[in-house]
Amino acid sequence: MKKTSLNDIAVELGVSKTLVSLVLNGKGREHRISEKVCKKVIAKAKELNYQPNQIAKGLRTGKTNTIGLIIADIANPFFGKLGREIENEASKHGYRVMFCSSDEKAEKSKQQIEVLQQGLVDGFIISPPTGSEEQILKLEEAKIPYVLVDRFFPEIDSNYIVVDNFLAAYDATQHLIKEGYKKIACVTINDKLVNMSQRLEGYKKALADANIEVAESRIKTLPFSHEKDDVLLAVTELAGGAEKADAVLFTTSKVGVMGLECIHSLGLQVPGNLAVVSFDDPDAYRISNPPVTAIAQPLKEIGSRSVKILMDLMNKRKGKKNPQQVMLKTNFVERSSSKK
Repeated sequence: MKKTSLNDIAVELGVSKTLVSLVLNGKGREHRISEKVCKKVIAKAKELNYQPNQIAKGLRTGKTNTIGLIIADIANPFFGKLGREIENEASKHGYRVMFCSSDEKAEKSKQQIEVLQQGLVDGFIISPPTGSEEQILKLEEAKIPYVLVDRFFPEIDSNYIVVDNFLAAYDATQHLIKEGYKKIACVTINDKLVNMSQRLEGYKKALADANIEVAESRIKTLPFSHEKDDVLLAVTELAGGAEKADAVLFTTSKVGVMGLECIHSLGLQVPGNLAVVSFDDPDAYRISNPPVTAIAQPLKEIGSRSVKILMDLMNKRKGKKNPQQVMLKTNFVERSSSKK
């Protein structure tokens, strides 16, 4: 079916294509086009189901009213919920969101940024993968508005919104220590990511402050692209042997959900055999048996504030000389999975 064009509307009404364009772009009044003619153009556009070409419009006006959101993994409940919050907030400002998932691969992120830069978006919200520093520096050099979320690069003075990952992991590990657990394990992913590194350091510091040995055998670092078999092997090793763990901190909800499934598949009881605390708080944790103690990140605030900062940058209300660097607190939600 042929898509309706500006020319189709102009021919139907017997007016010029330029007049139709001016009216549909909200410039009829400033070009002294009568209200009667404007109403006719708008009515005919609706009748013919006219859909503007947003890409062409963006190239023409330099503005697309679209944000590029590049996250690590859309299948991860944390990123899925964060994406929804960003989309909700963006819509309040009249913006759409174009979603991309980098799968924690710098090259894939690079390709996505390059494609979206070609007049498709006005700015970016990015959860940058390891090794993508050069991409962020190029955005800086090109003066393209962007905000980093979930993680950042300490050596780049950028706008970002993160949580206090060190303190969150420290407090969660302290909670397990206070409950009486001594052999506390940590299952994490790619510790080259600054947020994962901070979570691991928080876990270690809490053990050290309680004079509990940090046993490297109880720290399992999985690749980002981990599968259930990777998690099962980690949980099996932690659950067996003389040095078996009595509690575990999962540093992402994706690992946590897989970990719980593996714990149950091994016939172990939570918290009887293995107490559990996990970062993030997906719906599954509230209805799990038992419900899972979680470190809930303020997704709504991360979403709203990242969009607000980006809007300030795109509207040049804030300068790049004083980047907004926000660190938020998490909310520790204590449930039955970590009780002694």
